[in-house]
Amino acid sequence: MDRDRIVEELKLLYELGIAISLTTELKKLLHVVLTAVTIGDGLGFNRAAIFLYNRPNNVIDGVLGVAPDSIQEASIIWSSLKNLDIRGKMASWLLNEINIEAQLNSKFNQKISKFRISIEKDTIFKNINQKQAFIFDSNNFGNDDDILRELNFEQCAFAPLISREQPIGAIVADNFYNKHPIEQDDINTLFLFANQSAIAIENLMGIETYKNMSKRLIEEQQNIIHQKHIFNLGRAVADITHEIKNALIGAIGFVERAKKISDSNPQTYQYLEIVKKELDRVYNLTLDINRYAKGQNKSMKTQFDLEKLILDTTETIKNINSPKIKFVFSLSEFAKYLFADPDQIKQVLINLIKNSTEAIANKKDGMIKISTYKEDKFIVITVEDNGGGIDTKFLPYVFKPFYSTKSHGTGLGLSIVREIVQEHNGVISLDNFVGKGAKFIIKIPNLIEEEKNEKKDNGS
Repeated sequence: MDRDRIVEELKLLYELGIAISLTTELKKLLHVVLTAVTIGDGLGFNRAAIFLYNRPNNVIDGVLGVAPDSIQEASIIWSSLKNLDIRGKMASWLLNEINIEAQLNSKFNQKISKFRISIEKDTIFKNINQKQAFIFDSNNFGNDDDILRELNFEQCAFAPLISREQPIGAIVADNFYNKHPIEQDDINTLFLFANQSAIAIENLMGIETYKNMSKRLIEEQQNIIHQKHIFNLGRAVADITHEIKNALIGAIGFVERAKKISDSNPQTYQYLEIVKKELDRVYNLTLDINRYAKGQNKSMKTQFDLEKLILDTTETIKNINSPKIKFVFSLSEFAKYLFADPDQIKQVLINLIKNSTEAIANKKDGMIKISTYKEDKFIVITVEDNGGGIDTKFLPYVFKPFYSTKSHGTGLGLSIVREIVQEHNGVISLDNFVGKGAKFIIKIPNLIEEEKNEKKDNGS
């Protein structure tokens, strides 16, 4: 390399170093680095990508790729840059003129950012621990260098990112559009720039990790405070509703006695019937509130026959409420047993069936279908009806406590269901078909199956 070129290279690296040192966000820093690698007045490569070494998982992750999506786009970019005189103003231009969104939306970046591969695979990344840059062509790519072949790399420069004597990643660049051969001087400059960049990248990665940890700690602290408030509120609500319930039991009993001695006065009997109905409604409300408040308590889990529980529960509901309810069952033998709290799962079934019963109340062909099946590591329970579904404007509030579209509802049934499902580390979702029906889907971890797999893995 002649003296003039060395001077120009040092000036360039100095300008790029300023841009890097003034960048305080990791996302922007990565864009600055790759833009510097791919602009004509910079290192002059056509395409470049940054890959970071995920040391805990021992994998290489594609993080960002910067490149035009076509030769036409490349020509437009080169023409616009050719008319700019950014020598001596490189740092300012990099910090203020980069179109980050355009870079993110490129096809090249979309493929790079999805890349992940083990460091132990046969790729060019096995050279990440080498403290030098390399030129690779398609003849000496590794057997597992699929990403390079997919993106039509024919010849590329590979420069590891080394910080504090440890590899943190690598820059891979090529001249895909103008086909200029990569010279030794090109990769020497890239390697020096990569070393500059590595220190800044690692520092900002550390800062970002610290920020994320601080954010998580704050969120966890707020969650603990919130849970404490919820627990205290739940306990207070349970105490209050217990006292109300006791008073209601006595009041309902006296109303029943008053009804028996008021047969001679139909109007008085009618009034007492209304009072009894309202007292019953308030009593049911206290029961629901109690269940919701007690949802904070730990469930008592055991293995039980889920199929039997479903059949017994539906039979009881038919006998008490309406023998005309048509139930359809699709119960898988592979989901016959469940490790959960049987009383709480029964409550889930009761609440969902009650919800469906109300939905089909005015339908002649009303039907409730209950299904069970195994899906991966979950036992799935579905309760489906043909009651016409839920108005889409109400969907955001389906599981919200005390929200009900029914004049007689407490608005706690589905909230209790969700609380119980979450207590079992499960998930609940809703498939809603307006005008046709609704289907609630509950997935609860199949702990018995997981335990079997663990024993199998341990050789037991």
